[in-house]
Amino acid sequence: MLKKLGFVLLGLVSLFILAAVASRWYVGRAEADPSRDAALAGLSAPVEVWRDSLGVPHVWAENEADLFRAVGYVHAQDRLWQMELFRRVADGRMAEVLGARLVDTDKFLRTVGMGRAAADNERRLDPQSRALMQAYADGVNAWIRDHPGPLPPEFLALRFEPEPWTVRNSMSIAKIMAWDLADWNVGLDVQRAIDAVGAELAKDVYPSYPDSGLTILGADAQWQGKGAASPVPPPAAGTAPPAPPRTSAAPLPEIPALAAALLDGASISRASNSWVIGGSRTRSGKPILANDMHLALRAPSLWYLGAIHGGGVEMAGMMLPGVPVVVAGHGKRVAWGYTNAMVDDVDFFVEQADSSNPRRYRTPEGWADFVMRPETIRVKDARPVIHTVRSTRNGPVLTDVEERANGRVMAMRWTAQDPSTEVVALLGMNRARSSAEFLQALRGFNNPHQNVVFADADGNFGYWMGGRVPVRSSGDGVLPTEGWTGAGAWTGWLSFDQHPHVLNPAEGFIVTANNRQVGPQYPYLITSNWAEPWRAMRIREMVSGAAALGADDVARQQMDVRDAWAARHKHHAVRAAELAGDSAAARELRDWNGEARADSRGAALFYSWFEALRSRVGDDEYRGKRVYFPRTALERVLARGGGAWVDDVTTPEVETLEQLSVAALRQAAADTDGKTWGELHQTKIEHPLGVVPALDRAFQLNIGPFPNSGSLHTVNVAGYGTPVRDTASTRVHGAPPPFVNRYGPSQRHVVDMAAVDDAGGFVIPTGQSGVPTSRHYRDQTPMWREGRLWRIPLDRAKASARAVHRMTLRPAGAAERR
Repeated sequence: MLKKLGFVLLGLVSLFILAAVASRWYVGRAEADPSRDAALAGLSAPVEVWRDSLGVPHVWAENEADLFRAVGYVHAQDRLWQMELFRRVADGRMAEVLGARLVDTDKFLRTVGMGRAAADNERRLDPQSRALMQAYADGVNAWIRDHPGPLPPEFLALRFEPEPWTVRNSMSIAKIMAWDLADWNVGLDVQRAIDAVGAELAKDVYPSYPDSGLTILGADAQWQGKGAASPVPPPAAGTAPPAPPRTSAAPLPEIPALAAALLDGASISRASNSWVIGGSRTRSGKPILANDMHLALRAPSLWYLGAIHGGGVEMAGMMLPGVPVVVAGHGKRVAWGYTNAMVDDVDFFVEQADSSNPRRYRTPEGWADFVMRPETIRVKDARPVIHTVRSTRNGPVLTDVEERANGRVMAMRWTAQDPSTEVVALLGMNRARSSAEFLQALRGFNNPHQNVVFADADGNFGYWMGGRVPVRSSGDGVLPTEGWTGAGAWTGWLSFDQHPHVLNPAEGFIVTANNRQVGPQYPYLITSNWAEPWRAMRIREMVSGAAALGADDVARQQMDVRDAWAARHKHHAVRAAELAGDSAAARELRDWNGEARADSRGAALFYSWFEALRSRVGDDEYRGKRVYFPRTALERVLARGGGAWVDDVTTPEVETLEQLSVAALRQAAADTDGKTWGELHQTKIEHPLGVVPALDRAFQLNIGPFPNSGSLHTVNVAGYGTPVRDTASTRVHGAPPPFVNRYGPSQRHVVDMAAVDDAGGFVIPTGQSGVPTSRHYRDQTPMWREGRLWRIPLDRAKASARAVHRMTLRPAGAAERR
C-alpha cells in the first residue's frame, strides 16, 4: 500500500522534488538555528527555550499565554510539514496540493467530517481556553511569517506555502487521532465474512474475549450503579454471539486506499501498554508508571518530546505537533499514560431512501429529509469539484463515496463526530497537582476513548476509563442495522462515573494492554472486541513476580519479547514438524523458549508456520478472496482440531487440519531456510516521500530496514507481515516471509514519582526534527532499539546543565533579531 500511495501521490511531482532539493545544503537551511534569538509579537515577557543534545526543548515562560505562544513557534520550527499534513488530512484538502487523483480521498475525508467536528469543538471553547489556543496559533504563524531560510523540503517540492494556522486546525488533530482508535473496521469485516461463507461459519470471526482472559480490574473495580441491570447486555465471556443469518443489505463501504494510508500515518494503532505500580512494590516507596503507545512507525514520529513551564503548567512528555500541551507524560507531582480502551464507538445503519423522493429517508417516526451539505474541493491545476455530503440522524452517508453502492444508503455513527472537550481536558490535566485534580480534568476527556493510568507524588495511583461509551436501544453494534426500525439507535452515553475505575487497589498495581476492563459482572456494554490478553498477562507476570522494583527494572520490562501466545500454540507446530518428518524443524521448535528474539531460528519458523497455515485455512473457504480471517479465528480452528473451515473446497486432496498444518510447516521450513527471526523480520520507518528511490538515496528519508525482535503479542510489540492497516489481523492470507515491521512502540515513558528527574525517561523511534538533513531526524533510533530512555528534567538547574542551545524569544519591539 505504501509504495502505491507514494507513486500515486508523488509521480506527477517527482521532477519538481528533484529540482527543489537538488542541494542538501539548501534543504539543510530549512532547519531552525536553535540558538537564534527572535522577537515574537504578543509576548508579555521574554521566554527562554533551551534545547538539549537531542534537540528536546525546555520552554520557560512567566504565564500560560506566553508559554503556548512560544510552544507554537518551536513546534513550527521542527515539524511544520507534519502539522500541514495533519490539517489537510482532517479537512480533506489533499487535492489542492497533489492534484486530481486525490479528489476521491478528499470526498471520503469530507464525508467523515473530522474538520467539521473540529469546527464545532472550536465554537464551544470557553474564552480562556480559546485565548490560549489562539496564542499557540499565533506562535506557529510567527514562524511561518518570519522564518529565515527556506521552508521544509516538502513545501518546496509541492510548490505551495502554508496558510496561517488556526485554532480549528489544532482541534482537528484530536479527531485524526480518534479515527484509527475507532472500532469501525471489525463490524464491516465480519459482515463481509457472513456474506462470503454464511452466518454459521462466520461465528469464528466474530469478536469475543476468552473466559480465562485477564481483565484490567479485579475485585477492587468500581463503577456507578454497581449491580444494576444492564441496559445493553454484553455477550458472555468467551463466546461468539450468533451472527444474524443474513447477508448485507448494501455493498459495504471501503475506505479509499490513499485515505487509509494518510490517516494511518497520523494516528495511533490499536495496541498499547501501560501499567502503574504502587509504592508497596517499589524500591522508592512511591508509584512507578510506564507507558508505550503503539503506532504506525513513520518519520518523523507522531510524538514530539518537550518540557513546558509557565503559569500553572509544568510538564514533560509527549506532545503532538499542532497542540500546545503535553498529551501524556508527567509533572513534578502527577503522571499519566494511555492505552486504547477498544470501545465500540462506530455503528453502521442501512437507511431506506424514498423511491419517489430521493431527498427523503425512512425513520421509525416516518419520512425525514437528508441533511445536504455541499463541499467545494479545490484541485491543483484543475477546476474545483462540488461534493455533496448527505447525512441522516445516524450520521453521514458513507456509501455516497463508495462506487459499488449502486444507490444504496449506509450511514456511519461515530462518537468523534459529536462535539467534545478533550483539548480543554488536557489543559486541566497539565495543570493538575494531585490525583484528585487530575481526575476532575479527566471528566472532560471524552474523545478519544482511552484506558488511563495515573499516579501522584503523594503515593496515590489508579485507573479510569476515559472517552465516550454509547448506550444503544438494543444490540451490540457490531453488524450493520436497519436504520428505519430504530434498532440499535444510540440513546446517550455512559456517565463518567459508570466507567470502570479504581484507586489504590489492594493488589498494588494495575496493568492495561487493551484487554477487557472488567469481567461479566459489569452491567454495561463497552465492546466485544478487546485485544487478546497475552501482553497483559506477561506484564502482570513480571510485575507480580518481582520484589521491590525500580524505574530501570520497569524499563527492561518494556523490552520483553517473551510470547505467551506462541507458547500456547507451539505444540501444534512441533506436531506438524514431526508428521512432516522434519526432525531438525521439530527440534528447533521444541527447544525454542518462546522469546521472539532477533537471533532466534525457532521464532522465525513458528511465525512463518502460523501465517502459512492461516493462509491455507482461510484461502480454502474464501476461495482465494481477501476476506476477514483473523488470527483468533485460526486459534478457534486449532482448538477444535478442524471443523467446517477445513472442508476441501478448493483442495479435495486435503481432508484434515493436520494435513494443512504439515503443508504449512513444509512451506515455512522452505521459506525460512535456517534464517533467524531478525533476518526475516525487519523494521522500516518510512517518510511519506521516501517511496521515491532517488529522494530516499539523496536525503536518507527512510530509517532502516534493520532487524527487530518482538511479535504481535510481546510486550515490546513488533507487528509484521502485511500493509499497515492490516497488521493486526484483517488479512486472510498469512504473509510469507520476509516480514516487514511497520508498527510498534511510538514512544516509551517510565517515571518514578519519588524522583521524576532522576529515574526513567522518554524515547521516540526517530528524532525531534522533521527536516531530513537534521542530525535530530533519527538520533533517537538507536536508543529506541536498545531500550534506553532520555531524561527530561523539570528542575531548572538540572535542565540548565543539559542545555546545549539557548534561544530567547522577546516581545516584539523589545529586541531585534541577531
